[in-house]
Amino acid sequence: MNKKTIDIDGLLEEVGEFGKYQKLYIFFLGLSLLFTASSTMSFVFTTGDMNYRCLINGCDSASETEVEYWPLWLNRTVPFDNDDHRLAKCLQYVRHNPDAINKTNQHIFQCDDSDFNKSLSVQCDEFVFESGGETTIVSAFNIFCKNNKWKLTIVGSLNNIGQFFSLPISGFLSDKYGRKNIIIIGNVLAATCGILRGLSINYTMFLVLEFFDAFFSGGVYSATFIMGIGLVGTKHRVFASTVLSAYYPIGEAIVGILFWYVQDWRKFLIFLNLPGLCFALAYTIIPESVRWMITAGKINEAIEELKYISKYNGKKLSEESLKKLEMFKSTNEKEIEIEEMTTKRRTTSCSSQQAFKRAITSKRIILRLINCSFCWMINTLIYYGLSMSSGSIVGNRYGNYILCSLVEIPALFLVIKIMNNCGRRESQCATLLVCSSLCISIAFVPKHAVILNVLLYLIGKFSITISFVILYMYTAEMFPTEIRHSLLGICSMFGRLGSMVAPQTPLLVTYFGELSPLLLFSGSALLSGLLALLFPETLNKKMPDTVLEAEQIGNSNS
Repeated sequence: MNKKTIDIDGLLEEVGEFGKYQKLYIFFLGLSLLFTASSTMSFVFTTGDMNYRCLINGCDSASETEVEYWPLWLNRTVPFDNDDHRLAKCLQYVRHNPDAINKTNQHIFQCDDSDFNKSLSVQCDEFVFESGGETTIVSAFNIFCKNNKWKLTIVGSLNNIGQFFSLPISGFLSDKYGRKNIIIIGNVLAATCGILRGLSINYTMFLVLEFFDAFFSGGVYSATFIMGIGLVGTKHRVFASTVLSAYYPIGEAIVGILFWYVQDWRKFLIFLNLPGLCFALAYTIIPESVRWMITAGKINEAIEELKYISKYNGKKLSEESLKKLEMFKSTNEKEIEIEEMTTKRRTTSCSSQQAFKRAITSKRIILRLINCSFCWMINTLIYYGLSMSSGSIVGNRYGNYILCSLVEIPALFLVIKIMNNCGRRESQCATLLVCSSLCISIAFVPKHAVILNVLLYLIGKFSITISFVILYMYTAEMFPTEIRHSLLGICSMFGRLGSMVAPQTPLLVTYFGELSPLLLFSGSALLSGLLALLFPETLNKKMPDTVLEAEQIGNSNS
C-alpha cells in the first residue's frame, strides 16, 4: 500500500465536507488573511506624498507658531501647474530684491507681483506643510521633491522583494513542518516588525523592517489558503476559497479606514500591527492540516483530528476508514525502515523531496509551472498596480482606495457562479481579456469624464480580482498535496516580480507618459489570457495528492 491509496476527500465526506467545524475553522483562518493585508498594503499610506510648498522668506512669518499653508499671496510667489491648478511643491519665483525685506509690513509690501520675477523659478530647501494633513515618512525622513521620489516608490518594491524571498522558503518549511507553524510564527514576527517600523528613527531602519515584515508574512496567505481549501470536500472548495479570499479586501479597507482616521504613519503602524501579536495565543487553538498530517506520515495525529471533526460535525468516522489509516501507517513505517537500512541517509521528510524531483523532471508539470508562474506575475502586476493607483482617481483619496478594495468582495462571490458554470480555464482566460480591454479603454477616456473613468477603473479592478481568485484556486488544484505549497510558493514568488514593478508605475509615468501603465497592464493581460488556454481543466476533478495524479489531470480519460 502507498500514499495514493488514501482517499482524503473520501475521509472528508465521512466526517463532514463543510460542517460546523470547517465553518468555524475558516472563520479563524480568515482573521489571518485579514491581518496579512496590513503587511502588504500599509506602505501605500506610510509612503504617501504629503501636501507641502516652499517656505517663502519675507512672506511666511518665522515668528508664527503655525505658518499658513495657502495664504492669499501664494500665487504670486510659487508656480502653478496650468493643467490641474496644483502648486509646484519645490519651486518658488525668484525675488527681484531679496535683501529689501520690510520687517514690519512684510505681508503687505514684500509679497506682491512687483517683488517676484514670474519668468524665473528656483528650487527651495525649506518647506511648509498643510495644517491638519496626514504625516508620512516624507516629513519624518526629509524625502522631498521629484529627485527623491524613488525613495518612496522603492519601499513598495522592497516589500515585494521580501515576499519574493519568503515564498519559496516558507513553502518548503510549510510542506516539511506544517501549515500551522508558518501561519502563527509568520504573523507574530510580521506584527513585531510592523510595530518596530512605526518606531523607526531613520529611513534605513524603516527599509530594513519593511523587508523583514514582508519576509515573515510572505508565506502566511498561501499557507492559510491551502489549509482552508484542503479541509473541505470537492464540492465546497470554490465557496471556501471565495470566503477566505473575501477577508483580504476587508483587511485592505481597514488599512485605508485606519489611516484616514489616524493620519499619522507612526500611530497607524503601531495600531495596525498590535492585533497581530495575539496570534501567539492561537497556537494551541488552531489545529494542523489533516491533509498535511496524512501526507507527512503523522497518522496518529490525523486520526485524532478526524475523530474530533466528525464529533463536532455530528458525524462518525467508519471503522473501515480507521483500519485503512492504520494499514497506511504501518506500510509507511516499513518503507521508511527499508530506506534507512539501504541508504542510511533518508528520513521521513524525503518523500516531499522525491516528489519535488519527480515534478521537475516531468515535462507536463514543469511547463504548467512556467505558464502558471507567468500568469501569477501578470495578475499581481495589474492587481497591485490598480490598487496603488486608486488614489489618483478624482475624489477623496481614502474613499477611492476603500471603494477599490471593497469592490473585490462582490467579484469574489461572482467567482463561484463563473467557475462552476464555465470551468477554470475559460474563466481565467475571459477575465484577463476583459481586464485588458478595460485598461486600454481607461487610457483613452477624457479626464473630464469623471464618472466613466471611475466606473471603468472599478470594473477593471473587479475583473482582475476574479482572475486572481481563479488563479489561486486553479494553482492549488493543478499541483499535488505532497508539494502543493512548494509549487504554489514558486508561482507566488514569480508573481512578486509583477508586484515589485507595480509600485514603480509612478516613475513609469514620469519617463513614458500617463498612458504607459495602462498600456502595460492591457498588453500583459491579453498575453496571459491567451496562454491560460493551455492549462488543464480541473472543474469537478479530485485534488491530486501525488505527482502522478497531477500529471493525469487534463487527460481525456481522467
